[in-house]
Amino acid sequence: MPLLVIAGVPFGAFAWQLFKKRRDMLSPTRSSAEAILKTVVTTVSTILQESTSAIAERKEESNDADDSEPSKKKFKDDTEVETSAAKTIYPPQPRLLKKRKVCVSFGYCGAGYFGLQRNAKDKIHRTIEDELVEAFVKVDAIPQAHADDMSKMCFQRAARTDKGVSAVANLVSLKLSPLENLTQLVNDQLPKQIRMFGVKRVAASFNSKNSCDARTYIYILPTYAFCPIEEITSESYRITAEVLQLVKDVSSEYLGSHNFHNFTSGKKFTDPSARRHIFSINRKILINHNFILCLIIAIVRGIASRDTIQQAYNADKIDIPKAPPLGLVLEKLHYDRYDKKFGNDGQHEPLTWEDAQTEITTFKEEIIVPHIIKKEITDKSYPFS
Repeated sequence: MPLLVIAGVPFGAFAWQLFKKRRDMLSPTRSSAEAILKTVVTTVSTILQESTSAIAERKEESNDADDSEPSKKKFKDDTEVETSAAKTIYPPQPRLLKKRKVCVSFGYCGAGYFGLQRNAKDKIHRTIEDELVEAFVKVDAIPQAHADDMSKMCFQRAARTDKGVSAVANLVSLKLSPLENLTQLVNDQLPKQIRMFGVKRVAASFNSKNSCDARTYIYILPTYAFCPIEEITSESYRITAEVLQLVKDVSSEYLGSHNFHNFTSGKKFTDPSARRHIFSINRKILINHNFILCLIIAIVRGIASRDTIQQAYNADKIDIPKAPPLGLVLEKLHYDRYDKKFGNDGQHEPLTWEDAQTEITTFKEEIIVPHIIKKEITDKSYPFS
């Protein structure tokens, strides 16, 4: 029920005071009507004056409180308004496209880099993957958080190469945003000695390392490395047809199933992983290529006997020197099983990179091979030269 207020005083209180005044003035002798009316008017006037005084006092108290203590409800000052407005003018961060599982084909000359594999915490030893991953970040193909923790993008390399080793066409698998013209965008961020050749969508289960059936390596070296020991070794030496045939015959000694513990670093004869079957001298040689080449050179030159290879398959430890890494080049990766299963399923492509062969060959002939030749002329790094 609404409460009636007269001059700041509730009506109930006003009526009660009026009733008390009227009751008190009534006497047993009953006053005249004029006296009663006069008394009522005087009483009402007094009550109104008291109410007006009370309202004035409350206003003064309210003003004093405002002066002594600021109100909790106040408007924002200019600084706060500017700050609030500033927050709304920042441009929104670009949203990355939905990431897809892809594989990236790329080649590189290993000169000046500490191998391929990246260590995000190592800011001193620069690697090929450092350049590649940073290029992906610059073009917004991946966020910086994925560059700092590469497991977040399921990053995997097909073949790890050591310091100074080059690759005509290596491959990595990862999740990234499939931007238009990604190859060109990334190449614009890379140095000339690293080139991206293409990107292809792959199955979610694809792993560039585990899905690889074989890896083809080539070894570029000067012919004087095979100069017979009885001849004077010089840069003018050119390999003869007989010596070249001997190189092929000695290389065939590696074909078949053998224990390659003497051609690895740290593996024992009893280690099952030391046993390999080589179908071809240029396919799926997972043991150390530098040991194999160095022993071939030693046999062709006449420094070691031909049966040394067969002896190396036995349990006895044989000290075999390593050839320098300069001429070792990863040339091709083979994904025959993957291509057979997914290459023509309508969603994926074979990982043969035929459309990029011109760029791959040009990169090999203009960047990798000239560097190896120039470096060998300067350093003369081959062991028996």
